[in-house]
Amino acid sequence: MTLQGDTMQHFVHRENIARYQRILRTYLTAEERRLVERRLREEQSALEQVAGWIHPVSESAYVT
Repeated sequence: MTLQGDTMQHFVHRENIARYQRILRTYLTAEERRLVERRLREEQSALEQVAGWIHPVSESAYVT
């Protein structure tokens, strides 16, 4: 994927995370809450992957 595409994916995942966090602040049944929490974890995981593609960090960056 291109850097522009990765950046767009980063934005989309962040927006989805914010939306799920807003939903969690509302009244939900236990099943609805589990579903939203699962989707939130999935989005957070996907965001971490995309962030790693955009800003790869090598181990040598920490060597002093």
